[in-house]
Amino acid sequence: MTATASAPCAGRRGESLANNDRRPVYLNNAATAWPRAPGVVEAVADALRTPPAHPGRSGGRTPDVAAECRRLLAGLLGVSTPERLVLTVHATSALNLAIGGLDLRPGELVVTTVTEHNSVLRPLNHLQRDRGIRVTTVGLGEDGGLDVRAFEQALAEQPALVVVNHASNVTGRVTEVGPLFARARAAGAVTLLDASQSLGHIPVHAPALHADLVAFTGHKGLHGPPGTGGLYVTPGLELGQTFVGGTGVRSDLRLHPAEMPVRLEAGTPNLPALAGLAVALRWGTTDGRRLNANLQRVASRLRNGLRSLTGVTLFDDVPEAPRTGVVSFAVEGWRVDDVGCALEESFGIACRTGLHCAPLIHRAIGSAPHGTVRLSVSGFNSDQDVDAALEAVERIAR
Repeated sequence: MTATASAPCAGRRGESLANNDRRPVYLNNAATAWPRAPGVVEAVADALRTPPAHPGRSGGRTPDVAAECRRLLAGLLGVSTPERLVLTVHATSALNLAIGGLDLRPGELVVTTVTEHNSVLRPLNHLQRDRGIRVTTVGLGEDGGLDVRAFEQALAEQPALVVVNHASNVTGRVTEVGPLFARARAAGAVTLLDASQSLGHIPVHAPALHADLVAFTGHKGLHGPPGTGGLYVTPGLELGQTFVGGTGVRSDLRLHPAEMPVRLEAGTPNLPALAGLAVALRWGTTDGRRLNANLQRVASRLRNGLRSLTGVTLFDDVPEAPRTGVVSFAVEGWRVDDVGCALEESFGIACRTGLHCAPLIHRAIGSAPHGTVRLSVSGFNSDQDVDAALEAVERIAR
């Protein structure tokens, strides 16, 4: 998502800055991770080649990939209730289920942060317009992290809901949400964690983080296929049913079944994608730690390299802060979308430019109104990938 409309990349800076003869380097993993976990593509293809069968809705001994995904996700989230895992098509749908299902009333307060994605901000803005809820948005402190004092002041107003982004998709900064959510719960709030950028990269244990609700996607840190995601709902919290219809079970009921997880699921599930997600989750239990160790190493190499380049501004440049593999920067004298075009067309480096669907954080870090150039590594990236990106940025900056 760019801040302003722009012309196609071709010809915007005259001749190409380099021969585009090297292999493409994929550094846009915060959008969608690539490559997928080993076996994901094959699992999806096999499911599409096999005659469709829906566990619980047809006869036979069809493997229940949805149940397997719930079981594996429950282990990843540190919970013992897989039936509280609702499978969705992405994190956006999970966040909408959570926010819309709480039935917030006029005048009730929601506390959130400037780091949030539009998948949080826009549902809240719609409820503010349509239902008259109140929204307090907590900014950043002097160290670039969440302003804890402002957060505590907001809690004094006894919010109904507190929503916090676990890891920024703009800066990669990880927020230590556990203490914040503990205070929020003590103030009487329901806590919602957006783990879109964190699940699969860092531990996301819902009980330890005091998270009542956890929304996530399958196509980023989990290295699964797109069209997968989910929402964890803590026992004892029952969300309103904003999405109802066919379930394949209890079809005699006039109203949608009330028990979890079918309470918040309707329609034909995307079984091929879930088959791929199950493979990714199984692979992550054995190889995820090794992959994430490499992610941290190459991300540190990338940040340190960008920091050393003349004419390059690295945003939220606090070396000791906990982070994922996301890095945002700008090049002096260049529009961010021009830098992105040069990286992709002249150097074969896939990146993302603009506001990244998180408009509020850019005022806080000084990258408004046009946003940043974002490079985001995964554990599959190598030192050679990072060095190619650094060489390209250095040539652009010169």
